[in-house]
Amino acid sequence: MKMNSTQSAALTFAAAHDLPYAFWHGPGAAGFRVLISTTLPRTMAVFDGDDVPGFVAAPFNSEDGNQAWHFPADVLLDTQGVRFRSGTQLCDGPQDDVQARIAVGMPRHPLQAPQAQGRPPEPTARAAYEDRVRRAVARIDQGQCEKIVLSRIEPRALADDYDLIDLAERLAAAHPHALICVFHSAPTGTWLVATPETLLRVDGDTIETMALAGTQWPPEGTPLRDVVWSDKIVHEQALVADFIRAAFAAEGVAALEETVPATVQAANLCHLRSDFRAPTMAPTSLAGLLRRLHPTSAVCGMPKPEARAFILSEEGDTRGLYTGYFGPVALDGNSELYVNLRSARLAGHDIFLHVGGGIVGASEPALEWEETVAKTRTIACVL
Repeated sequence: MKMNSTQSAALTFAAAHDLPYAFWHGPGAAGFRVLISTTLPRTMAVFDGDDVPGFVAAPFNSEDGNQAWHFPADVLLDTQGVRFRSGTQLCDGPQDDVQARIAVGMPRHPLQAPQAQGRPPEPTARAAYEDRVRRAVARIDQGQCEKIVLSRIEPRALADDYDLIDLAERLAAAHPHALICVFHSAPTGTWLVATPETLLRVDGDTIETMALAGTQWPPEGTPLRDVVWSDKIVHEQALVADFIRAAFAAEGVAALEETVPATVQAANLCHLRSDFRAPTMAPTSLAGLLRRLHPTSAVCGMPKPEARAFILSEEGDTRGLYTGYFGPVALDGNSELYVNLRSARLAGHDIFLHVGGGIVGASEPALEWEETVAKTRTIACVL
């Protein structure tokens, strides 16, 4: 799937003037959507707020899960053409000179991430990661947690002439079942994502989410029906599903529909997933649900407070926006939030792959390391 020339010209203008932007392509979508802001993002409520159409990005470690960086959709370019924000509405004509200039754009040249300020994140050595897994298993064996999700960072170098648009287009072709996204701003940095996991999808009638856990990388061409899951993975996925049911119940949702766990394809990997669907709810309840879900047990663990405390003690704040969430909000009445998985942070010509896995009592350190190696291939296949 290729981006059209109007979209790429607008992104070239945004990058040249250091304007925040996001562009994404979902499974089965007709094309990319491009969003550009004329001001820096600010932290604000995702639900039960101003309903300004835009794009949000939230970190893993957040005091309020309903608060995120908000990129206003000052210019939106998609299959409907070019639209411009006026308050909480999108209209056909530009509202100011900057919006008009973005729509005209600039001749395309490679879209690249600016250099980051401060020290780059440290890579995680195999021995250090496996020791971390052992400490997590010990904590679980002591009865303090049922599951802890750990992560690590792997740096790579990018070609001098790399192009974020080209990388996103190639990811969309390679991983048609994933949500492909690039977003950039000074506060958030630059991220490239190919995530398999929906956090919340909200339209006028329904709310949807999923319980996704477990990872396998079967030989190419293996039918999904032939993929067999261990008791460890079945238990891990059940913990995530229990967490989601409890979150909806706490917000008073009784009519929650749920599918049985099934194997799904996600890039070069397979996962075990069940889907959840409920009638839409008031904005205050949506805000409460998001606070309960983020971070999910699939990226944190259970019980969540104890798992998160262990993660922060082991990893510090190295995750940043990894295992947070992102996505468009209040666009044509719909909001789609995705978990920031299979993602990488970019700075100049360096890319930092973020990968991880869920640890339970039966986890083996060497196998957990190999799982993270397999997950690097989702992004690395286009580098």
